[in-house]
Amino acid sequence: MHLAFVDITYGYTADRPDSAAPVGGTTSAVCFTARELVKAGVKCSFFNKIEAPAEACGIPSLPLSALAQAVNNPDYTAFIFCGRWIPDMVRLIRANTKVQLIAWMHESSFNDKLVTALPEFDAVSYVSAWQQRINQPLAYPHWRQVVIRGAMNPHFAALFDVDEPILAVKTRPPILLYAGTAPRGVFHLPPILDELRKLRQDFTVEIYCNTNPSGSAEQDAQYITWLRGLLKVTHVGMVGQPQLAQAMKRAAFLISPNTWPETSCISMIEGMAAGLSVITTNRAVLPETAAGFARHIAVDTPDDPVRFDMPVPAAAFANAINLAMDEWINLPQKIEQKLRAQINYCLAHYQWQQRPAYWIEFLKG
Repeated sequence: MHLAFVDITYGYTADRPDSAAPVGGTTSAVCFTARELVKAGVKCSFFNKIEAPAEACGIPSLPLSALAQAVNNPDYTAFIFCGRWIPDMVRLIRANTKVQLIAWMHESSFNDKLVTALPEFDAVSYVSAWQQRINQPLAYPHWRQVVIRGAMNPHFAALFDVDEPILAVKTRPPILLYAGTAPRGVFHLPPILDELRKLRQDFTVEIYCNTNPSGSAEQDAQYITWLRGLLKVTHVGMVGQPQLAQAMKRAAFLISPNTWPETSCISMIEGMAAGLSVITTNRAVLPETAAGFARHIAVDTPDDPVRFDMPVPAAAFANAINLAMDEWINLPQKIEQKLRAQINYCLAHYQWQQRPAYWIEFLKG
């Protein structure tokens, strides 16, 4: 079995998630999935925006131009289009090969701009049941479909020993932490914090996210300066996974007022594995990912896959944080047990070494 992972968006080698630099969820998923597949005896190759051929973790990375030769190579079992694709490219490959063409969906919904639903695909792999359900009206009858969920960076799987106390390593006063590759929930934080300060003052806030709302470097810099001037708020920006893992380990709460139609939410998985109590919305996949371990604040039309302007009820969100903090402070034994169960759940369900079996079974048809 030889799999070609085609990514038209980024250029990288399979060791990209090991870098100290930030990495997006789709890139991380491609790299870790392929690395685990190689361990399971499956040959993998990357075709992406890398400028020159390179290799890491036993996986070659080739420029997209190399696809012209690859489609005529009978060694390949499938071409997997990761995250986004160009319809003409898919059609050209389809015209030159009879092997499987698979769409690996990461967007919330098929659309003509980024992820066109194409009859040329033989199969689609989704990252959540929510995503699969939302996209059924656009699915072709002949597609084989599967849900293979995302997972955490290994740094988060090794944060706590099996008998290590969780609350004992959390900083006091508690840290409310926001993390993400995109500032989807950051802009809702200031009004929520205004409401929370009416209820209590015993907390600090750390934001691990690049915050660029306008596209203008000058305006974005002004926004970040304003954000960093807010009471008890530290805006760190994006960091590498090892640093983020340690920051999460000492924080108490993952605060994610997210109204984006998320399809997996790796940052929540990693926050849960780091022993964070999660307060978020009921938007899109977030309840599925949280698996009953988070507090969810209701928002309008939570299943809408294309709406991006949804308001967050700041007072309700702040009240949920306040109640969670009261529990965290006053019922430590209960919280310790819940967090241990949460970490165990993540270890049992959200590790990359658990994914190859699903891919191999799916590819065999």
